[in-house]
Amino acid sequence: MHTNLRVLLNINTFTMINKYMRPLLIPLLSICLLFSCAPARFVKPLNKKQHAANISLGGPLIKYGTATIPIPFLTANYGYGFDSTTTGFASINITSALYGNLQVELGATKQLLQQKKYFPAFSVSPMINVVYKNKDAKKLYPQLAVNAFWEYGTRKNFIYVGIDNWFELSTKRKYDLRQKNQWIFMPMVGHSFSGKKWNFNIEAKIIAPNLSNEKLVVDYVTPLNTKGAFGIYLGYTRKF
Repeated sequence: MHTNLRVLLNINTFTMINKYMRPLLIPLLSICLLFSCAPARFVKPLNKKQHAANISLGGPLIKYGTATIPIPFLTANYGYGFDSTTTGFASINITSALYGNLQVELGATKQLLQQKKYFPAFSVSPMINVVYKNKDAKKLYPQLAVNAFWEYGTRKNFIYVGIDNWFELSTKRKYDLRQKNQWIFMPMVGHSFSGKKWNFNIEAKIIAPNLSNEKLVVDYVTPLNTKGAFGIYLGYTRKF
């Protein structure tokens, strides 16, 4: 987990973070990335030739003083519907970029099965995550999300569940130590309120429940105590 932590912060609270949280952020940013802290991208594909811009805010719950707060990570996404079952997308982690780490994701969502009454629709989202700080600090991570979703109502709101999977390709981690964790998984559940031109999304995610969260620079608040982290995210999508 020490070599798979991604720090993304809210651009709207950037000034406050620099003043009050910078002593915490510097050691976090020095950890060799990536620990996925972003919500699901496009669980349900867009319509054919439809465009969408999305902004999402949220992150793992941590103890900050006497309070429990989500780290306000901010990401921006763009998607395009190649057809009614396939959407391509790209995203950038804005706050990470503010601190000198370029983190982008390229991927696609493919719907494999249609919903039949109470039997959900299924989709998969393969992705490539590219992380770059300088020529000596760069990484590439494959990712695969498997999703099930149920539409309901005239607006076609939908509930979804899924598992996000990250894969570590390197056999070595920092200081040339053996990489112990080649696979990081993240169960999630969410709800999307749908409009003709917009979607509003809320999601909860258990991040890396197979990894210890002890002896880190922050104290994660999670129902699994010493395992993983628990994230809460909000998202807004504009379709056009």
